[in-house]
Amino acid sequence: SGGDGFGVGGGYQLRLTGNYPAGTPLAANTIRIIDNLGNFTSGSLSAIGNGPNAFCLPMSSQAPIFTSRDKMDWVAGQYIVSEADAEVSAQWQVGDQTDDGYEFWFFNPNGSYSLRRFRNHATSDGFANVGATRACHARINGWLASNHIPTGVMMNVRIRARVNGVNKAWGPAFRFTVDPVRAQCPLTKLMDIPGNQFLSCNQTRNWGNGNYVHARPVTGANRYQFRFRIAAENFNRVITSNNYFVQLNWATDPLVASKTYDVDVRVSRDGGATWCVSGPTWGESCKLTIGPANQTGSNLAEAVHDEAGLKLWPNPNRNEQLWIELTGVDPTVMAVTIDIHDLSGRRVMATEVPAQSAQVRTMLLLNGDLAAGSYLVSVTAGEERHTARLVIAQ
Repeated sequence: SGGDGFGVGGGYQLRLTGNYPAGTPLAANTIRIIDNLGNFTSGSLSAIGNGPNAFCLPMSSQAPIFTSRDKMDWVAGQYIVSEADAEVSAQWQVGDQTDDGYEFWFFNPNGSYSLRRFRNHATSDGFANVGATRACHARINGWLASNHIPTGVMMNVRIRARVNGVNKAWGPAFRFTVDPVRAQCPLTKLMDIPGNQFLSCNQTRNWGNGNYVHARPVTGANRYQFRFRIAAENFNRVITSNNYFVQLNWATDPLVASKTYDVDVRVSRDGGATWCVSGPTWGESCKLTIGPANQTGSNLAEAVHDEAGLKLWPNPNRNEQLWIELTGVDPTVMAVTIDIHDLSGRRVMATEVPAQSAQVRTMLLLNGDLAAGSYLVSVTAGEERHTARLVIAQ
């Protein structure tokens, strides 16, 4: 706000350049050492400095599970959950159970608060005994009240694994706030959880009947509003739904093929009389691209052809294991996306998998989730998209 280039609200973000290796559950924009964007407090100490808040390199990719990342509506007693480290899990019921686990570091990037909490195989922290991954769970403010994480203050959280008493490197920083008021009506967004069958954030959808976008559902919400915008064109269309999804088929101000929209979502628990409870009501924005006009409805089915480099087996499939192999992938491509659509163009499954040595070979568990019939399996590798037909047998 002082005209010094720090942006609205001030602040900064320190992170590594580049990306994590293929196969890790993190993207380039998560390699954060400290995140204080839009949160700067004039006159206070940065957490980058001497003492307990100093940082070290190199970094690891140890991180919370996806639904615990950048969560800004925690309440006391909930559990933040770490991704499992294979070496930590291997020490379950082997030797000393107190020196293997995960250390959670909560700190205020503006100073004033820093707490490290170690979870090991020998203690439950009130969490059920789920074996080798129990230590992944840390109970929020499950310690002396005098040292509780303060309410309403944006924190960072980082995690590192410990094996036989030896610490690994700290993983990236994620934003974290204890906010019981916001938790009564959390912010939401288009579904962004990797591997979720309704993944909609930063995806492509066709326009017309049978094509949907889904939000992350909010417990107790009975109204959802989806806002589609293109700022440069002054386009702003809000669609209200009684459910956490909406069909892309309205008549007034429809979305246009081959254009990309900024989409955000908000929820109400009183039928739309009020939207959430305090502060901002719209959640984080996602990109949504509308597919080409000739890729909707029956035209989509007519456009399908098997690519020489893409193989599916067994096909027909009995809704169990589906193997996918793609050869001839650009060697610079580190990961590919796999989408399954029904013949109306509705996406029914999506995931991302790593590419190695210019090829992809992976197995999807269908788990009986697909109805009998024909589907289109698309594998997108960089600028190339390969499509083949899949038949689900009775």
